[in-house]
Amino acid sequence: MSSLISQSTYKFICFASLLSLLHCAYSAAQHRFYLRLVEESFTRLPIDIVLQTLISLLVLVYTASFVAGEFRPIRGDHQSGKKSWDTVGNCPSFYTFEHRGKTLSPAFGAFTHRLSTEDVSQAECSSEK
Repeated sequence: MSSLISQSTYKFICFASLLSLLHCAYSAAQHRFYLRLVEESFTRLPIDIVLQTLISLLVLVYTASFVAGEFRPIRGDHQSGKKSWDTVGNCPSFYTFEHRGKTLSPAFGAFTHRLSTEDVSQAECSSEK
C-alpha cells in the first residue's frame, strides 16, 4: 500500500493530522473556558474531541513513520567491527591512579624520610611507658 501513495501525500496527511491535533487542544481549552463561564464543573471532555484526538494521533504516528524514511537495522557490530578488542574493551573512565597500592612503592613520599637512630630510641622509650 505504501507504494501507491507518494511521499508528498504522506507529508500532507502528516501535516493535516498535526493541525488536527492542534485544533483538538484548542477545542479542549475552549470547552474548559465555556464551563467556567456557565459555572459548571469539569467532568470530562466531549466525546467528539476525544475521538478526534485519538484518530489524529494515530494518523500522525502512522504517516510520520513513512515521512521519516526507510528503517535501518540497528547493528552493534557495524561500527565496532573494524576495531580491535583492545580498542573496544578499553574503558578510560575506569582508570585510577590514586590507590592504596602506591604506598608499597619505594618511591612513595612517606618512605623517603629516613628515621635517625635518636628518633627510633625516643619512639621505643615512649612506647614502654
